[in-house]
Amino acid sequence: MMKQPVKTPKRALSSKGAAKNGGSKTGNGKAARKAEVKPEPKAETKKEKRDRLLAEREVTVLELGRLREQMKTEIEHDTEDGDPEVYEREKLMAIIRTLEEKLTSIDYAQKALEQGVYGICERCGNEIGSERLKAIPDTTLCVKCKAETEKLLKRGFAPA
Repeated sequence: MMKQPVKTPKRALSSKGAAKNGGSKTGNGKAARKAEVKPEPKAETKKEKRDRLLAEREVTVLELGRLREQMKTEIEHDTEDGDPEVYEREKLMAIIRTLEEKLTSIDYAQKALEQGVYGICERCGNEIGSERLKAIPDTTLCVKCKAETEKLLKRGFAPA
């Protein structure tokens, strides 16, 4: 004859808080399940996306203007090797180029928004996550495709 396991009441096995919620010591009660459920992020409206792109564009234009003003100042050219002023000027030019590229990509993102394709990865066609778009509003690639293209670039291949 096989012995049946002895059933113990839930209250005897669970902590006070878990017993009230119908759960056990492991936290499998209703309260624990409710805490695990994350609310869906609210989808952004087209206006909110446009406003974020415009704000990003404005910041970029202001920074470009500031850096271009810095470039207008005369520098004393020292004939010594490694002149720090020339080095700083070259750094400024590189930053200006980067900001100009960003401005171009913000304009491109604004056109994509008007065409209804903003937030769609240009490589795979999947939706770009809202968190990524909030962090990098002018992005055209999802995280997965961006990582793949960076790997290809590191290996010396042009991404497709």
